[in-house]
Amino acid sequence: MTETSSLAVELAEGFADDEVAVLVDGEQVWHRTGVTTNYSVGLADVVHLPPPPHEATVEVRVRGKADTQRVDATSAAGEIRLRARLDPAGSLALAEATEETRY
Repeated sequence: MTETSSLAVELAEGFADDEVAVLVDGEQVWHRTGVTTNYSVGLADVVHLPPPPHEATVEVRVRGKADTQRVDATSAAGEIRLRARLDPAGSLALAEATEETRY
């Protein structure tokens, strides 16, 4: 089994004075109000969490919408990074962060 050092959920584009919750396996682990994207860096906030000891579902909730992503901490090496975005129509997308800047 590989040791995962961290789990980061990056709240990126589209947030505007929002109330946001992050859940792991249905349990709320982070909550904040007033979350707003700083477009000079393209981020509203970064939620740093300890990696789950097993495969888990990470969920982001905002504006009555939610999206989930499965993460497998048992097979990932190093950092797991997810990025949540709200498009101009308000649709939420949560996916693995790619080669974008790390925060």
